[in-house]
Amino acid sequence: MLDRFAAGRRTPLGASRRSFLTTFGYALLAWPAVARAQGGRVARIGFVSWFSAAEAADVEHLRGALRELGYVDGQSITFEAHFTDGNREATRAVLQSMVERNVDVIIVRATAAAHIAKEVAASRPVVMLVADPLATGLVQSLSRPGGNLTGLSLLGPDLAGKRLAFLHAMRPGLDRVAFLGSSADPNAPTFAQQTKAAGEALGITVIERMVPGPAALEPALFEEMARAGAQAVVVQPIFTGHQDRIVPLARAAGLPVVSNYRVFAQAGALFSYGPDDVALTKRAAYYVDRILKGASPATLPIEQPSQFQLVINMRTARALGLTMPDSLAAIADELVE
Repeated sequence: MLDRFAAGRRTPLGASRRSFLTTFGYALLAWPAVARAQGGRVARIGFVSWFSAAEAADVEHLRGALRELGYVDGQSITFEAHFTDGNREATRAVLQSMVERNVDVIIVRATAAAHIAKEVAASRPVVMLVADPLATGLVQSLSRPGGNLTGLSLLGPDLAGKRLAFLHAMRPGLDRVAFLGSSADPNAPTFAQQTKAAGEALGITVIERMVPGPAALEPALFEEMARAGAQAVVVQPIFTGHQDRIVPLARAAGLPVVSNYRVFAQAGALFSYGPDDVALTKRAAYYVDRILKGASPATLPIEQPSQFQLVINMRTARALGLTMPDSLAAIADELVE
C-alpha cells in the first residue's frame, strides 16, 4: 500500500514546494492599472482571514512576497490585515469597510470569507485562498473564473484518501475515526463526504462531528468522540489557528490528531498532509501584482497546487506507542523530533 504514496512524491526532503498547475482562460476588459496609472498613487491592499490572529505569519509572508515583486509598504502600497476568527458579522463589516474605502485589491483567506466577499465586495477585485471554489459555487470554472474572484484552490478535500491511508499505515487495526468540521464553512460537507468515502474504501467508519465555531472546542466534544469509538480525529483546516487548543484536548481524550497544515504537526498532531500553505499564501502576491498592473480577475485562472507536504511528529508517534514504518518516514518532508 505504501508504494503508491512514494510514487506521488516528486521532490526530495526539503525541496521547494512552489510549482503549480495553471490553465489559461480568455481575455475580458482589464481592471484599471492602479499601480502604474493615476500619477503613481499608492495602491491599497486589504487582507481578511477567517482564521484567528494566531495565523498572523500569513501577513509577513504576503508582505515579503510583495516586496520581492517591487512593492514597498507605505510607498507604492498600503497593506491592512484583519483576522476575524470565524466571526461572520466581523468579516462582513471589514469587507464592507474596504469596499466603502475603495481598497484596490482584497485578499481573503478561507471559503466562508470568500463567500461573504462575493456578496458584499462585487465591485472590487478579490484574490481567494480557499479549499475548493468550484464545489461551493464561488466560480463556475477554474480556467475562466469570469467575475471579480480569482486566486488559489488549496484542494484540501481531495487529499482525504491519502490522509486516511497514511493514518491507517501508522496505526494498524484502525477502523473508526472522527471528522471534526465547521457548520459555518460551506466547504465542510465536501471535506466530510470525501473523508467518509475514503474511509469506506479502507474499511474505516467515519464519525462526523460539526460544530459552529471555535467556541465549541471543549473537552466534552473530544470525550464524546472517544466514547463513540473514534481512534483518531481528522480536523478540517478551517480550525487552523486553534491547533494549540485542539491537540491537547484530543490528546487528553486519547485521540491522535490529523489535519492539513504543518502548524498542526508542529503543535503535536500525529501528522499533517496537504499543500505547502506558506508557498500558496505567498503566491497570492502574484495575483495582486497582475491586478494592480491592469489584469481582470476574470482572466486570471485559479491555480491548484501540484506538490504536497507530509509532516510527521515523531514525538507524538512515540508517545502513542506507534512504530513508524520506514517506508512512510522515508517519504515525509519533515520529521518533528
